[in-house]
Amino acid sequence: MRVYLKTNLKMNRRNLKAIKVVKALEKMGCILVRQTDHGVIVENPKNKKSTNVPTHRDILAVWIYNNIIRQLEIDKEELEQYL
Repeated sequence: MRVYLKTNLKMNRRNLKAIKVVKALEKMGCILVRQTDHGVIVENPKNKKSTNVPTHRDILAVWIYNNIIRQLEIDKEELEQYL
């Protein structure tokens, strides 16, 4: 029987819910600019970069998650602390 400690587990990026990502971005200090039909426009006030977080599907694809991080120029490890 294997026992895994919570600190040794990596976050499973395949099951990221869009709403959780938006809430985590808010906790990091990002601003929700507006909501569109396709998702939520989020702005990083530190560098004035913004991107769309699609909310029309419950689960975010891994490549969309990585694009959000890249476009907002935020640290992936810092965001994953809020998820």
